[in-house]
Amino acid sequence: MSNCTDYVFLEDDDGSDPCRCPVCKGFLRRDFPTDRPFTCKKCGTELMCFPNKVEDCDEPDLEAGRICPISKREKK
Repeated sequence: MSNCTDYVFLEDDDGSDPCRCPVCKGFLRRDFPTDRPFTCKKCGTELMCFPNKVEDCDEPDLEAGRICPISKREKK
């Protein structure tokens, strides 16, 4: 997963620093899902969030993790 970008949702986040697509570096919509694949509107790549693991807990940390491509780029 070397071609991934980090994401973090903060409680006091005003949304001034949106996440970027790891493929085309375009801005992603602010309400991207963390539980299912979604598509970058700019390049058409299918992306998926991989939440960070929390030590000593069975539940993942949905507030932070990595966004990685799971398909090839569709648009040039």
